[in-house]
Amino acid sequence: MSGRKSYAAISGLAIVAALLGGCGATGVPYSGGDWSDYLGGPDSAQFSPLDDINSANVHRLQLAWSVPLPNNGQSNGNPLVIGGCMFVPYSGGILALDPATGRELWRVDADGVRMRGLSSWSGGRGEPRRLFYNQHDRLYAINAATGKPVTDFGENGSIDLKQGLGRDPATIKRIESQSPGRIFDDLIIVGTTGGDEWNGPPGYIRAFDVRNGKLRWTFHSIPQPGEPGHETWPKDAWNKVGGVNNWSEMTLDTANGILFVPLASADYNFYGVNRKGSNLYANSLIALDARTGKKLWHFQTVHHDLWDYDLPQAPKLLTLNRGGKRIEAVAVAGKTGFIYTFDRRTGRPVFPIEERPVPKSDIPGEEASPTQPFPTAPEPFVRQHMTAADLNPYLDAAERKQVAAVIAGLRNEGIFTPPSRQGTLQIPGSSGGTNWGNGAVDPRTGRFFVVGMDVPAILRMEPPSDKPRTMFLGASAEDPGGSVYAQNCSSCHGEKRAGQPPAIPALTGIAARRTVYQVSEIVTRGRAVMPAFNLKPQEMKDLLLFLGFSREQASKASAPPPAAGPDVQDGSTAAAKSGPIKLKTGYNFLFSKKMFPANATPWSTLTAYDMNSGRKLWQVPFGELPGLKNSGALFPRGTIVATAGDLLFAGTQDRKLRAWSMVDGRMVWQAPLPSVPGGVPAVYKSGGRQFIALAAGSYDPAIAKMSSVMTEGRNSIVAFALPKK
Repeated sequence: MSGRKSYAAISGLAIVAALLGGCGATGVPYSGGDWSDYLGGPDSAQFSPLDDINSANVHRLQLAWSVPLPNNGQSNGNPLVIGGCMFVPYSGGILALDPATGRELWRVDADGVRMRGLSSWSGGRGEPRRLFYNQHDRLYAINAATGKPVTDFGENGSIDLKQGLGRDPATIKRIESQSPGRIFDDLIIVGTTGGDEWNGPPGYIRAFDVRNGKLRWTFHSIPQPGEPGHETWPKDAWNKVGGVNNWSEMTLDTANGILFVPLASADYNFYGVNRKGSNLYANSLIALDARTGKKLWHFQTVHHDLWDYDLPQAPKLLTLNRGGKRIEAVAVAGKTGFIYTFDRRTGRPVFPIEERPVPKSDIPGEEASPTQPFPTAPEPFVRQHMTAADLNPYLDAAERKQVAAVIAGLRNEGIFTPPSRQGTLQIPGSSGGTNWGNGAVDPRTGRFFVVGMDVPAILRMEPPSDKPRTMFLGASAEDPGGSVYAQNCSSCHGEKRAGQPPAIPALTGIAARRTVYQVSEIVTRGRAVMPAFNLKPQEMKDLLLFLGFSREQASKASAPPPAAGPDVQDGSTAAAKSGPIKLKTGYNFLFSKKMFPANATPWSTLTAYDMNSGRKLWQVPFGELPGLKNSGALFPRGTIVATAGDLLFAGTQDRKLRAWSMVDGRMVWQAPLPSVPGGVPAVYKSGGRQFIALAAGSYDPAIAKMSSVMTEGRNSIVAFALPKK
């Protein structure tokens, strides 16, 4: 992108300046107690040392203020609170608010921001504080006091994240991460999100200069020739295969200068015939020198992943006492339901991790790893095996019999049973386990709190050109658009387009809920677990017609313009879209006809561990669905924070902010929220009062119309506090 185009993009953000002054002009004296980094600090502890709100007075907690998001925009962002100003990302841009009152200070209008938080650099040599966020595959820098672009960063305030990956930028449909980068000294270190297609971009970890945006170092998560780990792939995989990215969260040990990066699987997630080997550094926790990007150590938690068992959560730093010995440890929870714990400096496991035999693959040419790592402690926080005896008690007799028959026909040999043509019961399902924002620690005691998910899936491998089989079959389409839909969409959204809300939205009536441009952009760029699709113009038009758009609308729809500029090494280009992937499966969760999981409740839990001993302390259901007491929420993400008041706070899907005792897991307080929460709360102090603020901003009318668990809401940023004295 030229400098002229970059400047136009930034100036087009329509910055609304605060008429009442910059961010510092809040009128509230700063009294300490900031929440200055994503997840509370570079250590990702999701812990606040504030204890004004505690078990003795939490019952008095009340709503302090509520600010509706403009145009009912959405947010799953963890607010930052720095020096008397709160910063919140939402789908329409960035808001700066007074943390004591919620009064708007300034706003950046930037449509399409989908961030879980923001990065903040405190400045140096007299320079003002900067904020960083991603939008449309670019990294932007703005002045924290005013929201105005920092024009000396990159090209007039932003850099193109598609550049510098060794692939043609025009072939990269999506690269920006929803998680903010980590700041270390004068570096901003970022991960990527590239979709799940086999030939997507590689997930390299990159560090840029916070002042000018220049690239300072790159870690090749898919090793190149001559680099350690290259031998764990086919020799040419490094310039063809995608994934092995950090789409989730990173953690910094600032004292030791170590960056801990949890990495995702290689793409395509469920088929590895084209990527024989253990595939380092996929599914690995890697420790990097934060200054140089040099690898210090790694541990691979899943070899040759066939289950989408990413490491989805920020590693946690703990100081443990083991047999009188002090251990500076790092622990990371996985989609597998295991917690993996290591010495921070050496990578040596704190609790033994055993390589155990696992089932073989029956897919022709697939060489599944014969063993997988099993931590001996702590015990898993979710179920890793399921039979017909574990079915949902709410199923009627006929459906119970039907689901039992489905399970009986699947491969079902416990965790790490490979995907198969007949179908494999996967538990934990591909969403976890756990997910982003779902872990917190108490660094004072070495306790680890994790929100887990218990929703199984079915991995049934089918040729991409075949009509996929799902649990509940419907009529197939015979028109060209129906063929495009069957080949690319039906394995997840279903043959009747009913989806699996809220995890996978229905597409029935989509033309009335989304514009044709929104749908074409999502298809072209992907979103969340949905990969990007390289459809030809006629295929896109046929698909849009099939989804209910008019011929005129479908003809006008076009994909976003590709990034300009060559960036190809050794002549490598993206391969044909069909490529070597001969079999695929959708994200097919084992749901009942009422679109609830078919397994027994709870479907999500909150678990506490003493990481000094590796012992589980307690486990309780995490929230509930309407009419289903203690059911647990569905697919919770971005949930939990711990405090020195011995309390845990999290928003739950039933539009509640809840507090639990850290001691025994008892729920001790709850309050209604104006909408569905979706981000980690911030705990801070302003004007002498402790606040707990979060984004209740996940109401989506496109999903709500098909889901009984999402009622209409007014997306807002809300803050709770004790009554003023």
